[in-house]
Amino acid sequence: HFADRKAGLSICKVLKSQSTTQDIPVIFITSVSASRDVVKGFEAGGQDYIIKPFHSSELRARIKAHLDLKKSKETLLVYVKELEAKNQELNALLEKVETIAIMDFLTGTVNRRHMTQLMKAEVIDLSTKQSKTTIIMADIDEFKKINDTYGHDCGDLVIKDVADMMKAVVGEKDVIARWGGEEYLLMLRGADLEGGKIVAERIRRGIEATSFRYRENLLSITITLGVAELDWNLDIDASIKKADEALYKGKHKSKNCV
Repeated sequence: HFADRKAGLSICKVLKSQSTTQDIPVIFITSVSASRDVVKGFEAGGQDYIIKPFHSSELRARIKAHLDLKKSKETLLVYVKELEAKNQELNALLEKVETIAIMDFLTGTVNRRHMTQLMKAEVIDLSTKQSKTTIIMADIDEFKKINDTYGHDCGDLVIKDVADMMKAVVGEKDVIARWGGEEYLLMLRGADLEGGKIVAERIRRGIEATSFRYRENLLSITITLGVAELDWNLDIDASIKKADEALYKGKHKSKNCV
């Protein structure tokens, strides 16, 4: 107590400086004449004070009150930590749900719905700056024969492997979507028509040169691609239609072409 106030203050400061003892409530006992030191006691970390003379029942009541308060704080801290853990779990779950909402599960590319949203935003962006974006519509040739011959598991494997090969060719800012079935739509940001043709030809050559393995079978796959610039003067459906028309010209011409 404040009879030896320097020692009392020092002990309180030591208690409050240690992580294992800093939460222990400290009550100072002081005389009326030393009441000016109460402020120093609070500054040292004390929680309460009693002026002498005092009744033991008052001291016990104050001790009980501070211990109850300490216990309540500890309980509240446990609840806070549990709530933080639940919030982290919820945030992780929300991120997972958001990812599921925009991704194609099989290929790990974005899905058609999200690609449509990205293209709408890209058209708005193109209208405000001097740059170009090109889209590529791609379709695996004779895909029905793969499913009919080897089954849908093989077909799914081919769809995924082709998507992985495309990812290895395009840039980080480019986007690939599984447009439907064995069909893909690529958006190449900053690429003009000629740049889009170069990327499409790299994809075509890479797939043609690759032997796709399914169990003990080696499959030769080809792909046909249609290229068109994303025109900000048109709605995105019109630009997609241009790429789609180019794709089907290639299908009717020879397949395995750009």
